[in-house]
Parts: sequence; C-alpha cells; structure tokens
Amino acid sequence: MNMDTAKLIKAAVPEAEGRNARILSQNVSDHKDPNFLSQDFPRQPPRLYITAESDDFDAVTIAEWQAEGFDVQYLPMGNGGDEYLKKLKGLKGNETTTFETFGIVAYGDAAAMCLQHYHIMDNNPDFKIKLLIAYYPTAIPDPKGRFPNNISALVHLIGGEDVDVTVQSQMVGIQGKRRTSRRTIQPGMGTGGLLRLAYPSYTYQAQPGFAEHDLDEYDAISADLAWSRSLAAARRAFGLTVDLEYVWEQNVQGKFLSRSLDTTMSSYTTHKSPHVTYIPTLTGGIGADELEEFYSQYFGNPKSLKLTLVSRTIGADRIVDEIHVRFKHTQEMPWILPGVPATQKRVQILVVSIVTMRGGKLYHEHVYWDQASVLLQIGALDPNAIPESAKKLGIEKLPVVGSAAASRVLKGWDPEQEGEADNDLIPGWNDEGEGGDEAGNGLDGQSLNGKAAGQKSAEKSETDQGN
Repeated sequence: MNMDTAKLIKAAVPEAEGRNARILSQNVSDHKDPNFLSQDFPRQPPRLYITAESDDFDAVTIAEWQAEGFDVQYLPMGNGGDEYLKKLKGLKGNETTTFETFGIVAYGDAAAMCLQHYHIMDNNPDFKIKLLIAYYPTAIPDPKGRFPNNISALVHLIGGEDVDVTVQSQMVGIQGKRRTSRRTIQPGMGTGGLLRLAYPSYTYQAQPGFAEHDLDEYDAISADLAWSRSLAAARRAFGLTVDLEYVWEQNVQGKFLSRSLDTTMSSYTTHKSPHVTYIPTLTGGIGADELEEFYSQYFGNPKSLKLTLVSRTIGADRIVDEIHVRFKHTQEMPWILPGVPATQKRVQILVVSIVTMRGGKLYHEHVYWDQASVLLQIGALDPNAIPESAKKLGIEKLPVVGSAAASRVLKGWDPEQEGEADNDLIPGWNDEGEGGDEAGNGLDGQSLNGKAAGQKSAEKSETDQGN
C-alpha cells in the first residue's frame, strides 16, 4: 500500500502545510532487541549450548532444558586451550531466527574457561551471547569485575573449595597481564547461600558434579536450587514468559472444586515421574499410577470444604500458596485425617503448598499444615492432658492453638492489636510486670526480661567500678 505522507500530514494538521515535518514514533523499539516483538509473535526457541569436559553429557539435564523450550546443543570441551576457545568464537544462535543470540551453560573446567573468556568485552563483539551460567568452575574471574552488561551471568560454586581467581583488564582493546591467586570459596549461609561478588554467585554444600544426574556426586537439593536460579536467569536473558499459574489452577480446580480426575491428572508432567506429599500425614503418591489411585479413591472431601487463597508467590519453576482451609468433618478425609471417622467438628487451618514445575507441568507438590491444630479442633488432642514424661520436663500445657491461628490471618491484622500474634502461650508475656525467661533466650543472648536484665547489668557494673 502506498501512503502519501504529505496529504496525511495536511489532513491531520492543516496549519503544517508548507512547513518541514518529521514523524516520530512514540514507542521507541530497537529491532535488534528480540523482546521488541509481542510475546504472541511466532518465534524459534533460543539456542542454548551445554558444555563440559566429557564427550557426552547428562541426558536428563539436556532433556529438561529442551522441555523448557530451548534449542539445546552439546559442546564437548575436548583438549581445551586455544582449540576450545576457537569453538567458542564460532558458536552461532538459531540460524532460523532473525536474532542469532545464544546462551551457554558450562560445567567444571569448561565453565572456568567460558567465564574467563567472556569476562573480557572484546570476546563478544557481536553481542551474540546473552546468557552464561557456570556450574562449579575451577577458576573464576575477578570477584570485583562485572561482566559486560549484554551478558547475564550466573555462577554456582562449591562452599569450602579452592578456586583460581584471575584478574585481568576488561577495557576494550586492552588485554592486560593476568594475575592469578588461589582462594577458598566461603560456604555462605547453608546450601544455596548468596555470595557478595560483582556477578550473581551462589555457594552450595555439595561436591563438584552435584547438578549432573548421572554422577555419584549428584545432590538433589542443591541441584534443584541451582536449577531454579538457572532457569530464572535464562528466561530473563531471552525475555521468555511462562504462565505457570494456569496449569496450577487447573490442578486445584480438578482436586477440590470440579472433582475431575481427568482434569487433575492432565496437569502433571509426563516428562518425569511426578509426586505429591501431604507432609504431616505422609499421604499422596509417587508416579502417575499412584497419584491416580490416590485422587480417585482416597481424596474425598465434604461439600462444606472451602478454600480461600491468602497469598501466592510465583517463581521461575515454583508456586507457593498460602491457603485458608475450612470444613466440617462429616466424612473420612484420608489426606488430612487418615483412619479418623467423621467427628462432625468444624476445622479451619492454614495450608502452605509448594509446587514445582517441569516443562510447564506439575512435577512435585509438598503440602504443609499444623496437624496439632487439626487434632485439637476435632477433640483428639487435649492441651491440658500432659503425660508424666512431659510433666517431668516442666511442661504444664501443650503449646498448641486451635482455629484462632487460621481465623486471624484470614481476617487480616487488627489495628488495635497490631497483628495476629498475642503470645498467650509464652509464660509471663501478659503479666503486668516485665516478666520473662531468666535462662536467656533473646537475640542478645541475655534474658528475655530485657529492661530488668539491663538494669541488673548496670547495677553490677556500678558495683564493680565502686570496688
């Protein structure tokens, strides 16, 4: 279609006739940015290279990246050195796309070489590499030196391990002398602790190889944590969005509302063996067959069951729900009260559900709640009935609460009470004085009776000075 720009301007702005004019776009987009197209526009999957020392690699990891929508190719490191660097320089993105960008997920010595190579600006002249994820590299670049801003970098390190740290100029066109030193990676705060480096880095209490399913060093907890972080980094780098909430809502609808077994089972992954565990009772199922049996025969719920979503947190591959659940116990409910006949009691509790996804489907679900509160509400637990063994420990009443915990959270904070907590179970909290625990359980290591303890300390100090 031909467009007469002059006539268009004259019709829109008559007073502009005879004057120079130019058309400015209000939505300024860079066509070189792969995100300038709408999310619904047909795209080829982004290219992802996995690279390590061996000639082949963990098939499970490759399949998981493919299931998340990436075009995966494996690049063996070979003998390393200049030959490997030449391979890195020859990498290309998906040639069927307009934007030939790509990402790298590297392991061990290959990770060390990739980190060092792409830390230098000159080594990504065409801005083709957008993502670099390194698992347990044997060497890392300057902890104070950032990666070029066109590269999203993420490093998974082993706590307590020694690595080579190389410092070299990052300036364009300047290849300064390398200075290498040997340092120990601090363990951080438990598995998956965040390190304070210039580039995103986490440390794990595991062994090199913890993320490879076919190795003896594989560690499921560390691998899952690292996977979640890696997947989030990859999606950010390539501007990918995945609607995890839809398939989770489908699962909830099938289990609790429509009570449709087909709807429920269709939400689980077939890529891996799914499992569901209701933690307080250890009920649920492992694998599709067990889950189908469990939900078809052992997941009955009374019509009075009502769910209220209190909060929802969505990550790259996880959804965490905080749910208010209430019901009248008019029938057996094997998932929450297995082996307990109907008591006709009303129950309300808070349930936390942590769902993990793989390839856009449910992989596993862990469900938590306060079982002592449930037993208290149905009359199966008496907080005042203390066994002799507990009395010998000085326990006068079981520290459990009933429906109050769930009802207060559902109603929200009471401005007069400034929150849901009332500390009624803490001895001395509601006494008129400054009562507390003389054993000293506060954060300061002193008595919980803060003011009284401070006064005693001050009095003792004055006495010492007087002496």
